[in-house]
Amino acid sequence: MALLFLLKLTLCWGFFALLYLLLLRGETFFRANRAYLLGTAVLGILLSLDVPWLPRWPVEASGLFVLPTFTVGLEQAEAVAQQWLIGDYVWLIYWLGVGFMLLRLGWAIVRLVRMAVRGGAEVLPDGCLLLRSTATSVPFSFFKWVFVPLDFQADSDDQESALDAMLTHERAHANGWHSADVLAMELLCVAFWFHPLVHWYRRALRNVHEYLADAEASRRINLKQYGLLLIRQSQPGMPVALVHHFFQSPLKQRLIMLTKKASAPANALKYGLLIPITLLFVLLFWQAPAIAQAIKDPHFQRIHYLETHNWVETDTLITFDSDTNEESMSVTQTDLSPYKEESTGRQVYHICEQLPTYSGGQNALMLLLANNIHYPPAGKTNKEEGMIIMRFIVAADGSVRSISEKPGTSKLSPDFTDEAKRVIGLMPKWIPGKQNGQPVDCEIILPIRFKLD
Repeated sequence: MALLFLLKLTLCWGFFALLYLLLLRGETFFRANRAYLLGTAVLGILLSLDVPWLPRWPVEASGLFVLPTFTVGLEQAEAVAQQWLIGDYVWLIYWLGVGFMLLRLGWAIVRLVRMAVRGGAEVLPDGCLLLRSTATSVPFSFFKWVFVPLDFQADSDDQESALDAMLTHERAHANGWHSADVLAMELLCVAFWFHPLVHWYRRALRNVHEYLADAEASRRINLKQYGLLLIRQSQPGMPVALVHHFFQSPLKQRLIMLTKKASAPANALKYGLLIPITLLFVLLFWQAPAIAQAIKDPHFQRIHYLETHNWVETDTLITFDSDTNEESMSVTQTDLSPYKEESTGRQVYHICEQLPTYSGGQNALMLLLANNIHYPPAGKTNKEEGMIIMRFIVAADGSVRSISEKPGTSKLSPDFTDEAKRVIGLMPKWIPGKQNGQPVDCEIILPIRFKLD
């Protein structure tokens, strides 16, 4: 499921990034671009969290929801554990990356707080706090804190005007709450540090922040002088991920947007066009799996057939007698209608449109069984082997209840049933099954084969 989530997230972010590059990046509607980048970054995650199509568990011809048979034995357990060895390393690498990114973020915040505490402070009329520090060589801002070097001198003919422009630039960041955007994107980079598109979002959003601040600062000084100031003072910036600083790259693109003629009001229609395009994408993204399922998936067609035939499945069985060379045909009917559970009074489905799914997928379920189920000692002593068929219900909230053995399916001693019940009871919540879009209680069959190695 993690892989499915990443595939969907990549599709969403890739689509939204392509729209931005094709339609919006060259426009001077910077505030609208900022809202678009923030909104689509969050929308991509929300769309990907909902999983409308899921791997289907095998369903036997009887119509019951039957999981693959699990065999209890040392060799089988080792095979499952080995299968997940690579997955364990992948998760280890992921969490190491998350830890590194969190340390990096925490260290950046600690540095900023130390600089703020040690620097001389001055409250500006707009509520920003001007902090002079020896720990930086360039002006930068973080929320309402505006840092400048203690002995800062602008390389310009009009130093006072240049300093005023730079302070205006940083105060535009502060008053626009650009640092809130940056902090949110940094947290996304912590969670998705390996994903190139999240870093693209961070860069694109930072560029828009710079365009907004440049537009504000260029009103305080001649546009040509401001451009020359950017060129003359360009130098390595403050190496802190959270801050905005005046000399931030990419310089070339900032100069292009600074001198570019304001976009015509008619170009704002692009944003109006984006609304139906995005809504259409969201609709198709949600409905495409259901549409494909309705057209191609035999399981969905079967559910539709059962609903229209009172949940009774009719099969034709043809047998051939080799002695008489005669064929015989018989018709069987299986009642798969939902039933009411006596202990709870709740309706339970044998089979439904969207089958319940174990969190982590089928391999995770096999791993849970392999790591926890044990051969009963009495069974080993008596050399008992065989299969028991367990049944349980995955409730509409995903919890597992009503664990029991199907009557008349095994001749093994009760120790085997007790062990199976114990392990099934360890299962965390499942993703519940759905019928007509609503979560429902669903009965699941789990065959467990006990076999001595």
